[in-house]
Amino acid sequence: MLLQYKYKLKPHKSQAVIIANWLDWLELARRQYNYRLAERLNWFEATRTPVNAYPVNVSVGTFS
Repeated sequence: MLLQYKYKLKPHKSQAVIIANWLDWLELARRQYNYRLAERLNWFEATRTPVNAYPVNVSVGTFS
């Protein structure tokens, strides 16, 4: 039974450049995500308080 298939890409030179640029960008995004995740986990370990997306006490400016 075939459970997976591996596609082999054969890009042209211009396509290979585009793919290489995307892979570089994805590598940077992966590193940034992992850095921020580690930062968040370290903060949690230090404070032992849950991390919220938005703080509850948010000041709302006056509307004119």
